[in-house]
Amino acid sequence: MSQTTMELLRTGPFHEALRAAVQDSGLTLEGLQRRIHRRGVRVSLTALSYWRQGRSRPERPDSLRALRAIEEILRLPDGSLPALLGPPRPRGRWARRAGRGDVGPGGFATAPPGPGAPVACDTALRAFCQLDSVRVGADRSIRRVGTRMVLRALDDGPEQCTVVYSGEPGVPPSAIRPEAVEGCTVGRVRRHPHDPLVAAELLFDRALHAGQTHLIEYAFTITDPTASRDFRRAFRYPAQTYVLDVRFDPGALPSRCFRFSQSNPASPEVVEGELDPAPCGSVHIAEHGMGGGVLGIGWD
Repeated sequence: MSQTTMELLRTGPFHEALRAAVQDSGLTLEGLQRRIHRRGVRVSLTALSYWRQGRSRPERPDSLRALRAIEEILRLPDGSLPALLGPPRPRGRWARRAGRGDVGPGGFATAPPGPGAPVACDTALRAFCQLDSVRVGADRSIRRVGTRMVLRALDDGPEQCTVVYSGEPGVPPSAIRPEAVEGCTVGRVRRHPHDPLVAAELLFDRALHAGQTHLIEYAFTITDPTASRDFRRAFRYPAQTYVLDVRFDPGALPSRCFRFSQSNPASPEVVEGELDPAPCGSVHIAEHGMGGGVLGIGWD
């Protein structure tokens, strides 16, 4: 056991101590999981990955049994890992109150900035490339937002992501409907009791390995919309390639379209140029190497 690991087992935090201990052992997460299972204890790769990243921690009885098995397998001092856990975290559907900010893994804590901003959020995943297709009706309201994206796993174990849609003020949360199109299925769906804010889990058909890519397509349909004047995508994490395509009803084309950005959700919008819609009523922007901030298309 390295000196660093010994020190982390004394001081924590838990996830860093676990990560260092696993690294010292030379085991992969799959190898560790197999050895845990041989002891008659079941634990998922996702759980092990989340514990190692600090996204969650073992609290239930079966998870604590898995933790004791890990100590035996990695030959750690008895009780050294549980001692780093501290008191149990509060549970409950709204343990983290909704508001205007970021999106939390495994559910939503707060809303992405501005209307019409779905965000795929998972600390173990990054967007390799992403296409948003927005449909605007004759009443100037956003009717549907479809997203097709290739995700890359940064670590072993991710098997789902959370996507969030924050609609225009006045849209009932029940009118925002998530839909899985390809490469995923819809799991739990959570709606804010008042605000037009919906979060949905998208479940993959397999757990991903580090470096593996996965193609998914999903959509949000708005059945009781109100008029919109822009669509914006907030980037909490970098994305290599991003395309935003907005298509207007041929009978209600805008008089002006423009590209805008924000360095962060709280900063002023910066108009970066006028956009010329195609004869069919579509307009798009493409960006390579998004490092963060907000990017969108506005219209009058």
